[in-house]
Amino acid sequence: MPETVKEVQVPDKYLDPENTPHIINRLKNSRTLGEVMTLVDEVFPDWFVTTMEVYCSDYPHLTTNWKHICRMSKSRTAQIIIVEEIPEKDDHSLITTFAECFTRAGFSVRRKREYIKCENCGSAVPNTELWHIFKDKGFLVPEKWSEKCTGCQ
Repeated sequence: MPETVKEVQVPDKYLDPENTPHIINRLKNSRTLGEVMTLVDEVFPDWFVTTMEVYCSDYPHLTTNWKHICRMSKSRTAQIIIVEEIPEKDDHSLITTFAECFTRAGFSVRRKREYIKCENCGSAVPNTELWHIFKDKGFLVPEKWSEKCTGCQ
């Protein structure tokens, strides 16, 4: 199994717009996360897919990592935000800045291609590809991948 999630073609809709400096200035002047969300929706409509409250308890390292990041940013865990994509290319820096903003506010921002919602409890469950990566790296994971938490089977 590969060490990382396979490369996905980044849609042009997440390219930095020409007015990126103006948008960054608006972001800096936003007083609430609601204002940031409105700004994101203006610039990148449909980027937000859904939210989930917690990670599936079958993957404790995900919650541990989230809490660690929150301690470093002096924030509390908020929600898991599932987004269309988080490109990691230089010409997609604005979308990355938005993701970082939410992360610093206590959200765990994740790509929709990597996580699904447990149909019973609504927790974030890694897809089968991530399950293989976590298993290969020695993380505590269920013996067999499932779209449901083991407690929900």
